[in-house]
Amino acid sequence: MPEVLVIAIEGLTEAALATDELQKDVDLAVRRAINKTIDRTRTRLARMVTGEVNLPASYVSPSSGRLAVFQRAKPGNLEAVIRGRDTPTSLARFAGQQKRPKVRVKRSAQARYIARSFIINLRGCNRGLALRTDGEAPRNAYKPKEIGKNLWLLYGPSVDQILMGASNNGGAFADTESWAAEQLEAEFWRLMKVEID
Repeated sequence: MPEVLVIAIEGLTEAALATDELQKDVDLAVRRAINKTIDRTRTRLARMVTGEVNLPASYVSPSSGRLAVFQRAKPGNLEAVIRGRDTPTSLARFAGQQKRPKVRVKRSAQARYIARSFIINLRGCNRGLALRTDGEAPRNAYKPKEIGKNLWLLYGPSVDQILMGASNNGGAFADTESWAAEQLEAEFWRLMKVEID
């Protein structure tokens, strides 16, 4: 199950709904504030991913589905959810285009060559980083997948794992909660001011 970030606005909603004539405006402002905040938060998390590891921004774009708003706030359900993909990332994504690819996962790390590895073409115009061994699974490899006799595909961390490792305090999802709460409150009151004025 991928790590999720949930943004809800329960306490703020109850306080604002104390005035009945504002209920309709409040409901709309709450939904809009949550959805605006979830979009901003997804963008912030995507920047954390690309700042942490050697992946292009397109890898975690909204259309990729690897870091996406899974649920938006709607009438009757004032909750929005972001999910990070928990499937390991092909190590080829962290490698260069040359025949003997050098792999650099963390932005802060040096690129290094993995002995006996090479790029192979996979279905759907995808590439993989393969490794030949003498029979056993490669040591220190993360979830290698055997695709032939003594031939293994290598993988790196999932988007979810990258975000969990992007901080010492429970990961980027945990670090982003308070930031998102501040954004949410500011956006809600901005929208309410617009509705009232």
